[in-house]
Amino acid sequence: MAKPEEFDPRLKAYLDRGASTPPPAGFEARLIAGTRRPRSGLVLQVAAAAALLVLAIGLGIAVQRARQSTSVSPSASPITKPTPYPTPSASGGPYPLLPPGSMHMINASTGWAAGSGTDRILRTVDGGSHWDDAGPRGAQPGNWTTFFLDANDAWVASSLQPGSDAPDFSVQVYRTTDGGKSWHNAGVVAAGQGWPTSMSFVDASHGWLFMNLGGAAGSQGVALYESVNGGTTWTKAAEADPSGNPGHLPLRCSKMAPVFLNSTTGWMPGACSAGGGPFFYVTYDAGHTWNDLAIALPAGYAGNCMCAINSLRLSDPRFSASRDGFFVLDIYGADGAQHDFVYTSPDAGAHWLPGPMLPSNCFTADFISPAVGWTLDTKANTVLHTSDGGQHWSTVGTVPSSQAVLDLQFVNSAIGWAMGSEPAGTTLIKTADGGRTWTTQLSP
Repeated sequence: MAKPEEFDPRLKAYLDRGASTPPPAGFEARLIAGTRRPRSGLVLQVAAAAALLVLAIGLGIAVQRARQSTSVSPSASPITKPTPYPTPSASGGPYPLLPPGSMHMINASTGWAAGSGTDRILRTVDGGSHWDDAGPRGAQPGNWTTFFLDANDAWVASSLQPGSDAPDFSVQVYRTTDGGKSWHNAGVVAAGQGWPTSMSFVDASHGWLFMNLGGAAGSQGVALYESVNGGTTWTKAAEADPSGNPGHLPLRCSKMAPVFLNSTTGWMPGACSAGGGPFFYVTYDAGHTWNDLAIALPAGYAGNCMCAINSLRLSDPRFSASRDGFFVLDIYGADGAQHDFVYTSPDAGAHWLPGPMLPSNCFTADFISPAVGWTLDTKANTVLHTSDGGQHWSTVGTVPSSQAVLDLQFVNSAIGWAMGSEPAGTTLIKTADGGRTWTTQLSP
């Protein structure tokens, strides 16, 4: 059985990347101390603990029939342009970027970072040497969920839930098309319950908002809203229910944010606590119907597993001719330990093939091609590299984060960023030599 100190980072990973639910006051600090952010962990314990947290936060938000989404016309007036926000000096000047946070580097020069804890969005165009405040001034304060499509297009979804006594469950959506120089109120998602945990777009028009409706041990209610006009109007595409009917999302198991390949095809990963997994559903009609996608388990495993799917990523057809994808399957074995296997797809998700197991204390991965990728040892924050699809790994360097490493992203074989954490807030750290050495660019 894993030690308690090994369980904490796995639980944190599931909460941060799976449910993406802002924790109660003090909870982040208790979890983050001395850990990093792996994707998930001992699945039976993870799913039960996460469900209890979701239930506590969502008390009073019962899993029930939501009101039909309606559209609201956007405001035509732009929001005030942001002012430049310089990179802090080496002396460690403070900047407001608190967890839960997110990061998306577009290429070697341009990238975004966000801190929902302070409703702050930063953007760089010089590889992180300088970061500007690029968020929407005057936007509704609350819990921000962000999505960055490219160097210019980004969205913010602002919700008062969870943690608000207001009966307002609507979600305000803001959009920029010029890299954050100006924003406008794109539209409103008229949800009747829950709160957003993720938002994604595959182009300037087609996007989805994933809502957490609350849950109990072993189950989670979710709803998916769809936009076909860049976030101006939203309609409900699907909602989990107990019917068991074909094409419906079930209430069973915990669910993570869906990942879409294009305007019609996407996958929803998840975790099951009672041996009912892996939870992996696919849609071919923009999220209106979902069906269980059977995948083969690694050699030595059979039947239903206590497992979770994480790190699901697909190559972007706009920037790459490849049609590959990958995810990591966390599986709780009969030996009482967690094992993490890399799965790959050579045909844009039509088939998923089990591959090699990650090294010990590694729970997530980042691949830029079927062969080249990185993972992170959660105990020491050391970065490991592979050039043969995970068959062999070698340690290349250490990320200078005193606590958790929240994210790891590479844009090519040399340049990558890590989102680290310190007691005072989030850090942004860069490597230009494949992970061997790291330089902190932003720190609180």
